[in-house]
Amino acid sequence: MRQPSTAKVLHRASKLKGVHKNVHIVSDDGRVDQNDVDISKSMADEVTWFAHGAEGATIEFSSPDGSPFYDSTFRVPAAGSIASGPATSTAVVNKYYKYTVKGRAGQNDPGVIIHN
Repeated sequence: MRQPSTAKVLHRASKLKGVHKNVHIVSDDGRVDQNDVDISKSMADEVTWFAHGAEGATIEFSSPDGSPFYDSTFRVPAAGSIASGPATSTAVVNKYYKYTVKGRAGQNDPGVIIHN
C-alpha cells in the first residue's frame, strides 16, 4: 500500500516544467473553485490544492480508475497547499479521473482530465 504524501512538494525528476493548475478548496465541506481541472501529460502539468482558511483537507483518488499521479492520497495542510507532481506515464489520455476532497464538514467529488 502506498504511503500518503505528507511533504509540501514531492516530485519525480523531470526536465519538463509544467504549469501548476491551482485548485482552491472554498469551504470546509470539500467544495473547490474548479470542479474539473485539465492537465497536460506531455507538458508535465500538476495540480496544486490550497486549503480553505485554517482548515486542512484530504484529497483521495479512490475510484477503480485509480490516480493519474504517483500518489493516490494527498494531505493538504491547514493554511497550506500540496502539489500532485506530474501525471504518471500510465495515466490514460482523455480520461476523467474522479477524486474526493474530504473537509472537516463533508466531502465533494471533482475530477482531473488528462490530455496529451
